[in-house]
Amino acid sequence: MRKIIIKIGAVISSAVLLISCVPNIMVNAEAEPKLLALAFDDGPNTTTTNEVLDVLDKYNAKATFFLIGMNINNESAKSVKRAYDMGMEIANHSKTHNSMMNMTPDEIKAEIAYVDEKVEAITGEKTKCFRPPFIGVSQTMYDNIDIPFIYGADTQDYMGQVDANERAENILKYAKDGTIYLMHDSTGNDQTVEALKIALPKLVEQGYEFVTISELFERQGEAPKKNILYSSVTKYPCKGYSLYQEINSGNDKISLDMSTLKKLGDTYAVELNYVSSTGNPPVIALQRWTSEPSLWHAVQPSYFNGDKAVFLASDIQSAFDELGIGYSDIDGISISAYGGDLTASDIKLLVNSGSKESVKGDVNADGEFNVSDLVLLQKWLLAVPNTKLADWQAGDLCTDGRIDIFDMVMMRQLLLS
Repeated sequence: MRKIIIKIGAVISSAVLLISCVPNIMVNAEAEPKLLALAFDDGPNTTTTNEVLDVLDKYNAKATFFLIGMNINNESAKSVKRAYDMGMEIANHSKTHNSMMNMTPDEIKAEIAYVDEKVEAITGEKTKCFRPPFIGVSQTMYDNIDIPFIYGADTQDYMGQVDANERAENILKYAKDGTIYLMHDSTGNDQTVEALKIALPKLVEQGYEFVTISELFERQGEAPKKNILYSSVTKYPCKGYSLYQEINSGNDKISLDMSTLKKLGDTYAVELNYVSSTGNPPVIALQRWTSEPSLWHAVQPSYFNGDKAVFLASDIQSAFDELGIGYSDIDGISISAYGGDLTASDIKLLVNSGSKESVKGDVNADGEFNVSDLVLLQKWLLAVPNTKLADWQAGDLCTDGRIDIFDMVMMRQLLLS
């Protein structure tokens, strides 16, 4: 036994000697970027629009500006040109900002064309996305407007009683990869400018990147579809999942087995292919009807693209946390239509095939943590050709989202212990 201990000690000492040769470098671990799309309505103007641009410029943030055609004049056009030259996206919020839900096809087309004509004269390009006034939509609008319809996470920055701190809290609350925001750069909306000054540095610290809406679609690998009002654009989240069971399809309401979901913990996802006449995504409804107070709480999907929706276990757990309840406190969980009808053609319960926990320090993913992991990490930090970490998260012992020399020091200490 003493010989074995001496041999292990010698191997570790050799590895530690190699570590001493590692230069003082810091290597960021490869991680998926987290994207947010800031979007502002009701401009342009010569004051608030420029104040918003000043804040965006400070944090190298791109955004989308939805313009009202009647607000574009010779002076405000300078703000539009400045935004465009900074890499912002210029989008369409109608000519008059009147409700378009009951307009005729010709009236709808005229509202869009007016803004396009004004914007093209300034930027050389027509608008590529549309936010309907008052977020009111109709099938006639979908049929006569050929660019994506955008909604977004409502920061309530159009409400005078909501101050800058509350607006900033709303921005931070909705921060999630793929979120589109609903904000306003209307004249005098200085509380939104102040809210951006509070929220943006915190989001930068959290690793978010700010992109235009068109860039968001492109980088998430999603092509915009008709008859959808987008509030987010996310990547398909279940590439590492496998089928656990098929769920019987149906119309409007499909019950899920709570005991199965509870048993699977945080490893499952519910995926369905569906048809809806409204374009609204389905929701998972948490329901209680046998005791007071009764409950019907909608959980939005992590992913939807018009005919497919995915709900992650974490979505449901977040709803439970928000409500202060658990599975035992409700009577049922179902997939339901939301503001229309729903026909589900294919429903699957998936499990994350890679959900087993990583062994701490096991960067070569062989199921054990030993000196070979230490040597591999050193070679990777030195950028030795063809050196890859099979599981870099297992080596992130400092839990700071990157791999660097400090993780190697902690790995050495873990081995010695």
